[in-house]
Amino acid sequence: MISETAYRIALINLPGIGNLYAKLLTEYFKSAELVLKASKKELSKIPGIGDVLLSILCNKTLKAKAMERARAEIKFAEKYGISIWGYDHEKYPIKLKECNDSPFLVYYRGTPYLNFTKIVSIVGTRKATGYGEELTRKIIEEFENQDILVVSGLAYGIDSYAHKFSLEYNIPTVGVLAHGLDKIYPQKNRAMAKKMLTNGGLISEFMSGTNPERENFPKRNRIVAGMSDATVVVEATSKGGALITANIANSYGRDVFAAPGRIIDPYSRGCNALIKSNRAALIESGEDVLKAMNWITIEPKNKKKENNLFNQFTDEELLIIQAIQSKGIANKNQVAFHLNTSVQKVSYLLFNLELNGIIKALPGDNYQMKI
Repeated sequence: MISETAYRIALINLPGIGNLYAKLLTEYFKSAELVLKASKKELSKIPGIGDVLLSILCNKTLKAKAMERARAEIKFAEKYGISIWGYDHEKYPIKLKECNDSPFLVYYRGTPYLNFTKIVSIVGTRKATGYGEELTRKIIEEFENQDILVVSGLAYGIDSYAHKFSLEYNIPTVGVLAHGLDKIYPQKNRAMAKKMLTNGGLISEFMSGTNPERENFPKRNRIVAGMSDATVVVEATSKGGALITANIANSYGRDVFAAPGRIIDPYSRGCNALIKSNRAALIESGEDVLKAMNWITIEPKNKKKENNLFNQFTDEELLIIQAIQSKGIANKNQVAFHLNTSVQKVSYLLFNLELNGIIKALPGDNYQMKI
């Protein structure tokens, strides 16, 4: 006996049948099976159906080929523990279902529950800087014990850090793929993707055998945005996938946040532009996101009691403050040497202190106290 899921896979894989038509046809006939078994006379009664679509739905050769491929996909899914959910399935991501361009079907492998009440997507450039890495860690760390699901695209850079730090802090995380679940791209993230299956998972609208083609990534991005209550952009150039995701999230009426950066940094220009144009709210931490979304259930892990001005800073930040106070004016490389750490990490720490109004940036990567 052929399942309704197989008929749905076949329907969506007919040429010219996209997500919207697949949904409309399924709702009109009450099942994909009845769509594919309908006569030309029955199909002709569908309001607005054109000759091209009608000819495709009446083409027995095309339908037989699509059913053969669907049966193969069902076998693949059963072998590897992949769930296939239609847009009306109870386990289909609820927030994604609200989007008018949501996928007709999704393929999912991982822990069984995806419909968290608090879901945040974290996205950014593939060429993340040390600042982007450290800020992603800070955001994720402050999401610990807040019952949040973190979504991203499993790409290089910020996406990878979002998944990596989520695993580190035991926060469920889901990777949205631009290809089938029979492969992992990039290959470097294969081990991390395997770990994600035990606390989150992998989701895609693409069948096995689908390669990570260029046109698939914007489609992937709409799922990242659509699954989430809020999208956080950590670092982004003036063009790229992160800005596409942010714009899609805005079009869905979802909250968008962005972390600011220096105006001369190419990987902060996208974030600064989002904030400047009021397409994103400025955030400096995960706690900022929690407060904006009214999600704080317990105080974030690293929240410190502010007995005085400097109690809000980490030990490394306090060492930087002491170094600048002792020298009057200190160079970034000198500070890195003083802390015995990388210049990239010091850049992030200095930027955080500058945002908090503690220090002031001078020409030549020099800094002095502002207060």
